[in-house]
Order: sequence, then C-alpha cells, then structure tokens
Amino acid sequence: MKIVKTLDNIVDNIYRIIFILIMLIGLYYVYDTIYVFYNAAGGRELFGFRLNSASVTKPLTKDHIAWLKVDDTSIDYPIMQGETNTKYLNKDPYGDFSLAGSIFLDSRNAKDFSDSYNLLYGHHMANGFMFGALDAYEEKDYWEDHKTGTITLKDGTVYDIEIFACVLTDANVSQVFNPEGSDNLFAVLNPNQFYAQPKNKHIVALSTCLEPGSTRRTVVFATMELGKAKDEKGN
Repeated sequence: MKIVKTLDNIVDNIYRIIFILIMLIGLYYVYDTIYVFYNAAGGRELFGFRLNSASVTKPLTKDHIAWLKVDDTSIDYPIMQGETNTKYLNKDPYGDFSLAGSIFLDSRNAKDFSDSYNLLYGHHMANGFMFGALDAYEEKDYWEDHKTGTITLKDGTVYDIEIFACVLTDANVSQVFNPEGSDNLFAVLNPNQFYAQPKNKHIVALSTCLEPGSTRRTVVFATMELGKAKDEKGN
C-alpha cells in the first residue's frame, strides 16, 4: 500500500508540473500576442523613422522601397516589396517574424510606383493598426477629413495621394487584385461608391481583409501625382 501511495503522489506531482507548464506556455502566448498586436502592429518603434533619418539605429531590410502616410490617421508605415506576396505577410520591416506583418507592394508592381495601377496590402489589425484603419472609409464623413497622404520613395520622390473611393469586394476579382491586368479596373468599380471623381488614372489601392478567414476585402483607392520632395524633417 505504501508503494501504491508513493506512486500516486509521484503521478499527482507529474500532473501538477504538466499543468504549470501548460499555464506558463499559455501566459507566454498571451503576452506574445499582446506585444505583437499592440506594439509591433502599432509600429511604435517605427514612428519617427523617416527616409534618410540620422536617428535610425536598426536598418530596415533591403526590401524597403518607400513610406506611406495617410494624413491624420494611424497609417504611417514603411512599404516593403518581396519577391513574392507571401514574404511580408508575417515578417516585419526588419525581417523578423511578426503576426502583424508589414505593409507591402504587390510583387508584380514596379518598385518606383511607375505602373498605372499599384496595389498595397496590409493586415487588418485591432485599434486601427496597420490597415485596420481602412474600415473607417466606409463612412463618407470620415473620408472628407482623411482623404490625403503621401508615398515617399527612397530617392526622395514624393507622390501626393488623394483617396476617391472605398470598395468592399472579393479577393478573386482579378481586375482589382492583378496589377498586370487591371485595364478594366474602372469597369468593375461602381461609380456610386466613389466619393469623388479620380483626378487621373495613376492609381494606388490599399487592401485589407474585411474579417478573419474571409475572402472579402476592403479596398481604398487613391490617385497619385508627383508632389514636392521633402527634407528629413518633413518640410
């Protein structure tokens, strides 16, 4: 009986140890998720980083091609471009793993944004981080106060962007999600969803998932036109 009781105690201790380990692992993943979503996704370590800034202590990867800023919103991030459209789905601009990923240009687009149609992707993160802020453009009142921004290339070239539409669509609509075959883009877009007439046909689209696991997408469309180059302080 003493042996049986001893074995029971050993088994009980083993279960306790396993339970504690599971709890610790669970707590770690909760912490990791919160850190990724609210720190990496928020890009706090990136705020203040600008092209050619002397304050940069950790360089972005060689795939960094530009910077996107939409005025008076949380969208203020570097733009990456990988050899494929999966490279930066779960990789931050420093090349490290991140559930939040990066904002990236479609691999089929020219990195200098010279194509007539340019397609940017970003995860739909909580609290408006990454491209989670695009949902707000479903309301015209929001668009009226948040319609402008810039895309700044690494060589200092600045494109002024002006948003003219927010469209809910499906990921398999090739005219929207294939920059090489987007000649009929305006044919598939409903003009009734336009907030304004586009100034030109040099377009950039910002795309994000409408909800997890869905093929539905929120896509915000903006025109691009060459603006005035800015110095390191943004003047």
